[in-house]
Amino acid sequence: MSQSLPKLLTKCPLREVVFELRFTPTNPAAGDLLPGLLFSKMHKDYPEVVPLPMANVPRQLREQNQDLAYQPSHRLSGGPHAVLICDRAVSLNTHQYPGWVRYKEMIGALIDALKETELVKQIERFSFKYINVIEALPSESQLPYLKLKIALGDKPPIERGFLLRVEGNEGEFVTITQIAPNTLAKNLINHQDVSGLMVDVDTIRGSIGNEFLENSKSELEKGHEVAKKTFFSLLTEATRDRMEPKW
Repeated sequence: MSQSLPKLLTKCPLREVVFELRFTPTNPAAGDLLPGLLFSKMHKDYPEVVPLPMANVPRQLREQNQDLAYQPSHRLSGGPHAVLICDRAVSLNTHQYPGWVRYKEMIGALIDALKETELVKQIERFSFKYINVIEALPSESQLPYLKLKIALGDKPPIERGFLLRVEGNEGEFVTITQIAPNTLAKNLINHQDVSGLMVDVDTIRGSIGNEFLENSKSELEKGHEVAKKTFFSLLTEATRDRMEPKW
């Protein structure tokens, strides 16, 4: 993945971007305390607090099922951006990507606010999830948009019901890539449905420890670079060019 990468895409296929930070809390009640503490520090950017269904599940039950520890109980909303809060994680979700420089600043503000709560005992991992939908008509063959060679026996797969999930390693990062043609997504800006080829890139850095809190900028840069390289390494030149890249 040594190719040069565009600075931006004029016709950007991103539908959602998620940064997630998982941690071990200092207090078992952290999931109940965090919504109010984070809101008090971030209400200018996220002025609305929305309880989610998980907020009605007693903490004792959430503690008994580890899968529930990463299900959000509250959302702090600010236009197309939101902070989701779990018992052992926070995430920054956006449906209107503001570009990497601004998004990194938003992540930094979330990390600073989380540190000030003093509810983080140990950082477990962080991740970037970039969900792209490359617009296409249902009648079009969509897998040829990618540098992808796959066959079942001697025949290429039909695209109806096709789903590919693969994992790859780059240094200390693991990236999970999922590909699915004929995926329907909603553009939350103009509320129009978008259909096409989904390319979901989820880049994870585990076993990082609390040094991340003091040196998050360099680690965030590394994770973003891995995710970006992974996505562009999948595109054919024709697919990339139709997105009108700026170099």
